[in-house]
Amino acid sequence: MHIDLIEDDPYMGEALTERLQIEGFDCRWWRNGEEALAAARANERVPDVVVSDIRLPDLEGPDLKDRLPASWRAAAWIFITGYGTAAQRHELLARGALDFFTKPLDMDRLMQRLHGLQPSAVPAATQGSAPVLGVSGEMRRLHSVIQRLGDHWDTVLITGDSGAGKEELARCLHRETLGEGAPFVAVNATSLPESLIEAELFGYEKGAFTGASRLHKGMFEQADGGTLFLDEIGDMPVALQAKLLRVLQDRVITRLGSEKPMKVQVRLIFATHKRLNEEVRAGGFREDLYYRINVVHLRVPPLRERPEDIPWLAHRFVEHWNATHPKARRQLTPAVEQWLTQQRWEGNVRELRNCMERACLLAPASVLDIADLGQPMDAPIALGPRSPETPSDVPVQPLEQFLRSQERSFIEQALARHDWQIGITADALGISRKNLWERMKRLQIQ
Repeated sequence: MHIDLIEDDPYMGEALTERLQIEGFDCRWWRNGEEALAAARANERVPDVVVSDIRLPDLEGPDLKDRLPASWRAAAWIFITGYGTAAQRHELLARGALDFFTKPLDMDRLMQRLHGLQPSAVPAATQGSAPVLGVSGEMRRLHSVIQRLGDHWDTVLITGDSGAGKEELARCLHRETLGEGAPFVAVNATSLPESLIEAELFGYEKGAFTGASRLHKGMFEQADGGTLFLDEIGDMPVALQAKLLRVLQDRVITRLGSEKPMKVQVRLIFATHKRLNEEVRAGGFREDLYYRINVVHLRVPPLRERPEDIPWLAHRFVEHWNATHPKARRQLTPAVEQWLTQQRWEGNVRELRNCMERACLLAPASVLDIADLGQPMDAPIALGPRSPETPSDVPVQPLEQFLRSQERSFIEQALARHDWQIGITADALGISRKNLWERMKRLQIQ
């Protein structure tokens, strides 16, 4: 699809052009209305969509639309404004605009709008391919965007709810574009004290400050030739945001205590659960940095928006368990898959993973049951029947006697659950039949 961008702001124009090209659109960028008029007079190709700022240095966007040839006016026009009002929207729609967006621009929403103008929101090349991030259309589209990035070193912004899988997406992007051999360095902006973030990112020389007893390479240096993943960028101190902006512009860093700049080649992937455009309005995030990091914006939807991915993810987690615990293999049933799909998973992929690991660890049978999954994640693990007695009333007994009674109770429950079939029970417990028989004999289980 051919898109013409008319935008006089150099930061926003560059960011939008790069993003549109990476999304697969054929994009041209005009810095003012006169450039667009000149292109139309030269009979250059007619765009399918025009994305234009309303306030241009030489004329208003809607007036430009009216002055262009009919073939250009017939394109889908989307306007960008810094002060959207209901009256303005009504006027724009009355003059033939398809839609309008306000600044700071929600680039992800704009891309979704543009993809919706195409015959399919999911590229045909990915519809039949093996799933990497998920089986849903949205996750397949994300994977398609990753593949189109290739070996470009464009900055990427990943947004999504906590636990949705932002780091997994970043690692997938790294693997498929730069390869496993390139370094991948991850840091969470909230995991470091504000006083240490700069030193950890840029490194420091010996003696740069009290306690700097040796040279320390920062994360930019460690990631040179690969990827630096900065999670929770929305929580980075404003003072450090300015220094980060300079690195993005020049790709040069300077260790603390040094005056020697160093060139680094690093793909920067940023992630946040916050709405950065709202943080910009509130003054908590620099607008120029926002546009600089928002070159490629990938949104990871929460699980509630892609329920078809839930069984697929659950099977992946079980397969990982089986690979690391070959003697205690687990499997899912259609009933369990349906139950998993019906849950809300407020903690997203992280909560689902924890649920599956807990079920695989504690389930008495090889086939997971809904009862194995339904226990709240914050519930304590019960070792046996609860006693109404207070701790001071519980009689003290030798440890071996206590462990013997708990083992007997656990094996009896497993046998009862499997109708006392020795072979099936042994498989569920991850032990041999002989081992189970010996335990039953030792514990006097009839």
